[in-house]
Amino acid sequence: MQFTGKIEARMDAKGRLFFPAEFRRHLDETEQRLVLKRDAYQPCLVIYPYGTWEGEVGEIRLRMNRWVPEEAMAFRQFMADVEVFSLDAAGRFIVPKRFQPLCGQERKVAFLGLGDRIELWPAGNASTFMSPEEFTAAIQKMMSK
Repeated sequence: MQFTGKIEARMDAKGRLFFPAEFRRHLDETEQRLVLKRDAYQPCLVIYPYGTWEGEVGEIRLRMNRWVPEEAMAFRQFMADVEVFSLDAAGRFIVPKRFQPLCGQERKVAFLGLGDRIELWPAGNASTFMSPEEFTAAIQKMMSK
């Protein structure tokens, strides 16, 4: 599964969003459940196919020691604010009220495909991307490792 690109949409008054058709095509037919979660680093939401989510949680469990209080607390916080959902017959889902402020006041959003997951940002958010110069420097640094 490979989500790529940027697709803009508008949330309706009930908090519903159409899951982009381009991204729906990349979902496995057996993958009926998705996970919506607040990102750990950025002020955005992340959508995972359920199988990808299970892999993410499994990797964290392998790396954590539940007997180290800080790690147990971090895992608890990571898992606490998660919403499992399915698309309705029209391909929509509801963004829970607690997450709607991350979609911006104008309720216009951008779905950003990031390979195995999708980020959901307020549309036009300049902090989503680096400047061209920063991007070039970051790619050069990453590829020279």
